[in-house]
Amino acid sequence: MTFFKKLKNRLFPKPQIILSPKQIFPLVGSYVLSKVKPQFRAVLLVSIFLAAIQYFVLRAPLQHSLSVAVCVGAAILGLSFFLEGLFLGIMPLGEQCGMRLPAKIGAAGVAIFSIVIGIAATLAEPAIAVLQHQGSIIPAWNAPLLYLLLNRGTTWLVAAIAAGVGFSVVLGVFRFMFGWAFKPPVFIIIPIIVTVSCVFDQNPVLRPVVNLAWDAGGAATGAVTVPIILALGLGVVKTGGKSSNSSGLGLVTLASALPVAGVLLLAALLGSRVPMPSGAQAFFSPEPEQRAKAVYVAGGTEELAKMAEEAVQSGDLSSEEYYRNFPDQPLNIKHLQNEESAFSSRSLLDFFHAALFAVLPLALTLIISIILIARDRIHNFDVAVLGIAFAAIGMFALNLGMTGGITALSSQAGSSFRHAYSETARTDETVVLKGVGDYSFITVPGETGPETYIWIAGEKGLSPQKFVPERLSDQTYVHIPVDRALFDHFGTTGAYLAILAIAFLLGFLAIFAEPALAVTAVTVEEMTTGTFKRTKLILIAAVGVGCGMAAGFARVLFSNLLPIGSIHLTWMLAPCYALALILTVFAPEDFSSIAWDVAGIATGPIAVPIIITTGLGLGSDSLRADGAFGIVAMASVFPIIVILVSGIIDTEKSKRAIGGGYAE
Repeated sequence: MTFFKKLKNRLFPKPQIILSPKQIFPLVGSYVLSKVKPQFRAVLLVSIFLAAIQYFVLRAPLQHSLSVAVCVGAAILGLSFFLEGLFLGIMPLGEQCGMRLPAKIGAAGVAIFSIVIGIAATLAEPAIAVLQHQGSIIPAWNAPLLYLLLNRGTTWLVAAIAAGVGFSVVLGVFRFMFGWAFKPPVFIIIPIIVTVSCVFDQNPVLRPVVNLAWDAGGAATGAVTVPIILALGLGVVKTGGKSSNSSGLGLVTLASALPVAGVLLLAALLGSRVPMPSGAQAFFSPEPEQRAKAVYVAGGTEELAKMAEEAVQSGDLSSEEYYRNFPDQPLNIKHLQNEESAFSSRSLLDFFHAALFAVLPLALTLIISIILIARDRIHNFDVAVLGIAFAAIGMFALNLGMTGGITALSSQAGSSFRHAYSETARTDETVVLKGVGDYSFITVPGETGPETYIWIAGEKGLSPQKFVPERLSDQTYVHIPVDRALFDHFGTTGAYLAILAIAFLLGFLAIFAEPALAVTAVTVEEMTTGTFKRTKLILIAAVGVGCGMAAGFARVLFSNLLPIGSIHLTWMLAPCYALALILTVFAPEDFSSIAWDVAGIATGPIAVPIIITTGLGLGSDSLRADGAFGIVAMASVFPIIVILVSGIIDTEKSKRAIGGGYAE
């Protein structure tokens, strides 16, 4: 029998039981329904919430509603396929590697393998791509180092994150192999990273990167990374592991912490090569030292000139300032191109490539490791291949669904948030009034004295509108209609609080659709023999993410009220992590590993795009350099606190129940 016939028989074995089509379809239909139904409820719930908030609360029309609805359906199917592929293919392969490799290749070999797996999984993370995508909206002069890392330096950024995940997987696997306790690494690594972040926060060049670093830590542990490292840790503890923790938990904690250190280290290495944050005019200055650093950020002299052209187009740089800084470069203003549809052939091809790149390299690495290094046969090879195919199909549909569906909805809702607390100029309805005379004005008493209004013709006839002297020139007045803030009657603070309530509900609902959290919840329930229900873990994590998202939005919103500038992320992160460390001292080991793991797991490919795109819509001037970076970090730390508190309470209840039983 040839090799190909053997492979065909292995992949497609002859069925032992022959079923008729009438018997097959009900079985397949029931199986598919059981897998799709939970994801249907989760994804549809957050999608309906986003659409309802935008249409009924923010009073903004839904754009491209038909394509958004189709993409939401694709996200539901993609999430269902992807999760099933993880359970059938990726996770069993990772668990088998964890069970077989330590005995074959020893500690040094496991270290190399863990680094490779960590890097491969991180490179496939869709949430990392979301962070990279935000680079196009960061003004280079506001945060030069941040712009560099998210544009020309994306390769360096991803490498730093991947290296952090790789080394964290090594430490996590060694913890299980040699019986190291979970808490000591946390008490050492987290305070060091928080302290370094506080130091960096004092440097205006490094400060914006602190927010990016902590967000990268949350985004690095998502739908691809978490299942594989959980399965790897579970396999190690099943055979040869000395750790008392039989759940295999504790790997994700380090996998979300060390990438923060990696990005901070990269920022420290590059910080001296970029200019200080400034205005556009100062950034493009021809002064030799400034120009050299600006060219390094842009990647070349021509690229810097193109960047200056974009600054002129956005209104951040005048044409006179452009020619003053680039006297030999003509000014070419290009029209902005419409964003490409998610259904275009180019977008679909990109989604297809991203799906294959996310699944196949990782799966092939696991398969090769089992066959060539561990010298073992793959258990249920046909099922594993089917799982890998499901995971790739699911990732493709999930990328399509998130880009054109849920992310589009959250972006629309986020761009409408500003209407809740600030006036909106309707430049599309501008009215030019000529021949303005004394008869055009009316003066009425106001709260601070007489106020002048001008008569403007509208659909319902003449109406008085507040007069703006700067818009009058040679008896010609330009009137730009202004819509009042939606929550104007609540005041600025009241409007902010309303947005924070929306942010809490959005974070709360988004977690129910997170694939990595669903995988972890199943693992926790199985390893604790049902004592810690998956629904309870997801519910507690949802409350934590909701609180964290509200806190992150509060930092962005209330920064607008400060005359001195923004509320720094470390001002909020440091106390939160200090509280989490204190609670860890009193919490049981298992609850501690669960809580800290969920910190990275809760912010994955569903939550991260929603958090970032809605956060970018706040339109904060004081945080323009940071954008929405930092909200993911807050959404990661709060679940730690909530789960630790829940664990301590449950432990105390159990002690009291046991004590009461003995007393009887």
